[in-house]
Amino acid sequence: MLFFHPSMIIATRYTKIQDGDYYRILNEDIPVCPQCGTVLSEYDNRKRHAIDDFGNKQWYRLRRLKCRPCKKLHLEIPDFMQPQKHYEKGVISNALSGNTCSCPADDSTIRRWKSENNPPGLPVSCNSTMVVLSQNQQGEGELD
Repeated sequence: MLFFHPSMIIATRYTKIQDGDYYRILNEDIPVCPQCGTVLSEYDNRKRHAIDDFGNKQWYRLRRLKCRPCKKLHLEIPDFMQPQKHYEKGVISNALSGNTCSCPADDSTIRRWKSENNPPGLPVSCNSTMVVLSQNQQGEGELD
């Protein structure tokens, strides 16, 4: 089964094959253009990395596919990759739902993910512990 993103084809049935320092995704479905339904032809490939739950970076050579009638290029990505993100989809969803004790992403990255998934004006929930520092009369900091 294939899902479509405006410029990407998201493969759900595939085989991950190691090819030297890179992995390739062998799609078991025939990719078709999301605009016109024409079978896409292989154009070239591009490098992309994905970061897993442990912070390991794996490099992939992903196919770019061309629609001859539309003259558009589409990137074919596996379903564990999030479009336009470096971290795997599972890492992002676990960080957003708070189902993990640790995430390899920086706190600022996780805050950005949370703000992207909430409409403006709504509070962003955080699962991290906040430490408040107050000053006493001597000017020394103490934890509250």
